[in-house]
Amino acid sequence: MLALAAAPFAVVPAEAAAAAALPSICLFSAGLLIVEKPKPGRALATLGILGLFGTAGQTLLASPALALAALLILLSSLGALWDVLGRPAERLPLVPARALGAAMAALFSWLAATLIQPLHTPREALAIASAFLIAIAMGLDWAWRNRRQQPRRSAALFVAAAASVGLAFLPASTLWPAASAGILYAATALAVLPRERRGGIEHIAWWEPLLGHPERLLVGTFLLLCLSGTVLLALPASSSGSSGIGLLDAAFTAVSAVCVTGLIVLDTPHDFSPFGQAMILLLIQVGGLGIMTFATAVLRVLGRRMSLKQEGAAASLINPRDRGQLARSARKILELTIVAEAAGAALLMPRFLAHGDSWGEAAWRSIFTAVSAFCNAGFALQTQNLIPYQQDPIVLHVVALLIIAGGLSPLTIYALPLLARRGGPPVPVQARMGLMAALVLLLGGFLFMLAFEWNHALAGLAWTDRLHNAWFQSVTLRTAGFNSLDFAVLQPATLTLAMLWMFIGGGPGGTAGGIKTTTAAVLLLSVSNVVRGSARAEAFDRYVGERTRHRASAVTLLAAATAIAAVTALQLTQPLGGLEALFEVVSALGTVGLSIGATAELDEIGKVIILASMFTGRVGGLSLLMFMSQRSAAAAVSRPEEEIDVG
Repeated sequence: MLALAAAPFAVVPAEAAAAAALPSICLFSAGLLIVEKPKPGRALATLGILGLFGTAGQTLLASPALALAALLILLSSLGALWDVLGRPAERLPLVPARALGAAMAALFSWLAATLIQPLHTPREALAIASAFLIAIAMGLDWAWRNRRQQPRRSAALFVAAAASVGLAFLPASTLWPAASAGILYAATALAVLPRERRGGIEHIAWWEPLLGHPERLLVGTFLLLCLSGTVLLALPASSSGSSGIGLLDAAFTAVSAVCVTGLIVLDTPHDFSPFGQAMILLLIQVGGLGIMTFATAVLRVLGRRMSLKQEGAAASLINPRDRGQLARSARKILELTIVAEAAGAALLMPRFLAHGDSWGEAAWRSIFTAVSAFCNAGFALQTQNLIPYQQDPIVLHVVALLIIAGGLSPLTIYALPLLARRGGPPVPVQARMGLMAALVLLLGGFLFMLAFEWNHALAGLAWTDRLHNAWFQSVTLRTAGFNSLDFAVLQPATLTLAMLWMFIGGGPGGTAGGIKTTTAAVLLLSVSNVVRGSARAEAFDRYVGERTRHRASAVTLLAAATAIAAVTALQLTQPLGGLEALFEVVSALGTVGLSIGATAELDEIGKVIILASMFTGRVGGLSLLMFMSQRSAAAAVSRPEEEIDVG
């Protein structure tokens, strides 16, 4: 309550600043009274919260989406105030509770001010700064009292507070960057402050339900990474201008980078500072490999070991076939990534120098492009992506090779030498199937791009460059997102087949998205199996399990249902045609990043829809469904089977 006391001054319009005094006094008084006198304190807090949202009424009325979000926050805040605070037995201990609550309130105030208006007056900056200072004071109070019992957590709070204060004194043209420096402390406090409750029963740590469940672990880690990236990109230091890029645009860019999609609402080379570009590159790298690979490798380097439950969850994400080779699998993934990206950067740098870049620009551009290509992200440091290099076959083919290497799973890449060797160990069917499907898609995309666009999008190029660009676009359709041609001028038939390629995506275990090549292959085998009347599906002298076929059907159905829902939402809220909306959604769900111009036309609601589509496409609809549900035990009673006519 004390940290929220200045919030009304941050959101109220300038001409009505006096109206913020009453809710501010109510919140401040509630913060002083609510512990000793809960009922009057809750009553004052209710008045203060209602007044806080009332002061922003004029702004909320201008934005229905923001008004809906504010209503949900208001209801949840009042519900928590009257239900939770009335049961002292479930309350957190006072000192860590107020430190945690102050950090949350300060962060909420900053988020609200950032979302409501992009430009901030000194009055708003001072209000936000006071909230962060109150949060820091309460957090340091807890850290000092518990410096011996909790030395690591206390040290983290002291360091975060010192860093926030140091950042606040950096030179800036406005007060807002100094006020925003408190984000670093607030995020640290939310992560390290204890959440044990009173009572004799030991409380389970908040992270335990995630670490013991593979799908929850996958969704949770990517969600945390997206939130962290949003905070980093929202900092004024990430923007090339004097103020930040705004919370929503920061969230959109962070999700696009973490989910290695490449859809952008801002121009990466011009709207982001070198620090912001470096943060985008870091998010691409971590998101492309998967945060579990990094965590496993770091624990291995530090000489620590996961618990059996954590190791089982991590193994199911990295190497489900052999959990005993967890660290070895993570190491091989990192080795492959480092070698591929370093080789790609070394090959690209001379070409960028030849196109007029300085040594520093060429080095940064080559590293950024190599990492983005291997991770299938599609981010580029050129406003026109790779269109300026459409007549440079070396750049196109190096980037294409990196895309293919990243799109194939490490299992498939390491199995390539075995395919050419006779008498060696058997090659897994998944590797064979993934490689075969990738070849069919690459060659098929190359041929239809040539046939449909030879006298259209490719018409202005020499015949050799037409071949190079057709091949490059066939490769990049598999979730990479780079483009050497303007997709807005492609024919509708080309875009239709392109959406099919994007929907399928790359191989499982790689950095690509989509429903995966093996999923499409299993579905085709199932269809062929039904047509031939065979009882079991067979591939490479092996039978495909019924569970695998069911999972492939579920993944495809969920992806299609998500696409239909997202397209419908876009058509209801955005002035887009059917083809534009469908292409945008398929590109987001497939984590491709290609656009035919619709991304730039999205408003706040449209950005949220595409943002959610990118996240769902990355973690997978099935994983997201399992994350929201509990695993049920197998039924003890067997039911009789009955045939049902379908089709």
